[in-house]
Amino acid sequence: SLSLDGQNQCLKAAQDCGLYEKCGSLRSEYVVACTKRSAVSDSSCNRQKCHRALRRFLERVPEEYSFALLFCPCSEPLCAERRRKTIVPSCSYEENGRGEERVGKPNCLSLQNYCSRDELCRSRLADFQQNCQPSPKSASGCVRESRAMCLKAYSGLIGTIMTPNYVSNSSAEVSLWCTCDGSGNEWQSCQRTLNMFSSNTCL
Repeated sequence: SLSLDGQNQCLKAAQDCGLYEKCGSLRSEYVVACTKRSAVSDSSCNRQKCHRALRRFLERVPEEYSFALLFCPCSEPLCAERRRKTIVPSCSYEENGRGEERVGKPNCLSLQNYCSRDELCRSRLADFQQNCQPSPKSASGCVRESRAMCLKAYSGLIGTIMTPNYVSNSSAEVSLWCTCDGSGNEWQSCQRTLNMFSSNTCL
């Protein structure tokens, strides 16, 4: 949000990160990895390299810097756009177009199935499900009464096939890059997967 001195909190978080050597250099590293075009195709990035660099940033940079970038509070669109673009979503979050065509969103259940076959993704998703269980009855909105644990688990998914992100510049709503269209009789379990992010009071 705009604090009393009118400063964009996401811009301030980026400046603070730049002043702390480890944060600045690892942030530059993932930005380069996520914006560089892959040799195979001029139109897309190397998503694996991008994800690996993002995970390295989140694992090695103290949370006071990384979380300030990921979860900076915003009350106006410019701030929210900066927040949404923190993880270079054009590579890390959205499926890239092949050539000129845009690839449609994958099905959420196929993302989850893919995640369950990857040891790192599987354990981080389990961590997220455990620590981000929503509860309408608790003050924090979380079953475990610890929003901090939930944010840590949420950030653990960034850089996996289940990378979540902000969906717009006008809200703090987050979601996976997937859809439940075409889920047939598995539509409800697909919606449950999607709602873990988009309708979660704990986040």
